[in-house]
Amino acid sequence: MKLRSVMIVLALLLSGCVSQPMPEGFERSDDFDHIEAAKTRISLGLTYLRNGNYSQAKQNLDRALEFAPRLADAHYSLAYYYQLVGEVSRAEQAYEDALQLAPRNPDIANSYGAFLCQQSRYKEAKAFFDQAVNSQTYSNSAETYENMALCSLNQSQPEDAIGYLRTALKHSPTRAKSLFLLTEVLVAEQQYEQAKETLTRYQRVARVSPNSLWLAIQTEAGLAQPESAKGYGDMLVSLYPSHPVTQKYRDQMTQLIPVPKVVTKPPVELTSLHTGAEAPGLALKKSEPKPAGAAVEVSDELPEVVAEPIAVMDESANGSAESAFQHIVQAGENLYRISLKYNVKLARLVEWNQLESSANVFQGQQLWIVDPAQANNVKE
Repeated sequence: MKLRSVMIVLALLLSGCVSQPMPEGFERSDDFDHIEAAKTRISLGLTYLRNGNYSQAKQNLDRALEFAPRLADAHYSLAYYYQLVGEVSRAEQAYEDALQLAPRNPDIANSYGAFLCQQSRYKEAKAFFDQAVNSQTYSNSAETYENMALCSLNQSQPEDAIGYLRTALKHSPTRAKSLFLLTEVLVAEQQYEQAKETLTRYQRVARVSPNSLWLAIQTEAGLAQPESAKGYGDMLVSLYPSHPVTQKYRDQMTQLIPVPKVVTKPPVELTSLHTGAEAPGLALKKSEPKPAGAAVEVSDELPEVVAEPIAVMDESANGSAESAFQHIVQAGENLYRISLKYNVKLARLVEWNQLESSANVFQGQQLWIVDPAQANNVKE
C-alpha cells in the first residue's frame, strides 16, 4: 500500500512538471534552445518596430528576455525600444544591463554613446564612442565617428566635427552620409573650397537630391560664382519644383545670387544716312569664336534631362559621325550637369574621357557620352 502511494505521488509530481506552460508559439521539446528562441523573438520585435507596430514589438522583446535573461542582445534590443519611445530611465538601465553582460561589445557601446549624447551627457558619450572604435573586432568605425561628429555639433564644436568626419572617411572613403555631413559643416563654416571638393566626391557616389543641389548652390554662391549657383538653382527648380528646399531657394535666391546691374549706354546719334553702307564709325565687328577655356556667361536655360543619350547619326554638326556620341561643353557646364542631361553616371564620364577630376572640363571640350569602344563599333 505504501509503495502504491509513493508511485502516485511521483506521478503527480512528474505530471506537474510536464504541465508547465511553454511560451506561446513553441512546442515542448527536451532539446529546446532558449537562446535561439530569444534571437527569433528579437528579430520579430525589431521588425515590428521598423514597421511602427510598437505593441507587438514590445511583446516579442519581452518574450526574448524571458527566454534568455542573460542574453546581452535581449537587453540591448529593449534599450533601443525604450530609447525610441522616450522612456529615458528604462533605456539607460537596459543599456547598462546589456553592457554588464557584454562589456566588450562595441555595437552596444556605440549605441549607448549615441543615447548619452542625446541626453547632452557628452563626456560620458565620448568614453563609450572611444570604447567602440578602439575595439579590434569593430567593423563600423565610420558610423561611430559620424556619431562623434554629431555629438560635437550639439556642443557647438564644428572643428571637432570636421575632424571626426574626416576620420570616418579614412575608414570608408566612399561613405555617402559622411561626405554629405562634412559638406554641410564646411558650408556652415564658410570653408567653400573644401566644401566643393567634398561635394564633388559625394556626387560621384550618390544620386542627385534637393539637399545636395542646395549645398551646391550655397557652395558656388560662397565662391562668388553666381552663374554656377544659378545653374544648380535651375536644376533644383526643374527637378523638384514643389520640394520645401526649392521654396527655400526661391526665398533666398536674391540674397545668394545678386542680380547684375544693367548699364544702359546712351544711343549713338547718326549725322547722316548711308544707303547700302554702314554709318561712319559704326562698322560691325564680326564675332569670333572664343578660345577653349575662356570665361563666358552662363545661359539661363536648363538642359533637359533625358532617359538615355540618343545617338543620331548626324554628320552635319562637326563633320563626322562621332558628334552623335559626343557632347561639346557649353558655357557654365560641368560634368555634374552633363551627367544629369544624359542620365550617365559621373564616374562613367570621367572614365570614358580619361579625366583626372570631375571639375577638369572647359568650354569647347569634346566629351564622350557613350563608351568610345561601342561608338567605334557602330561607326565601323
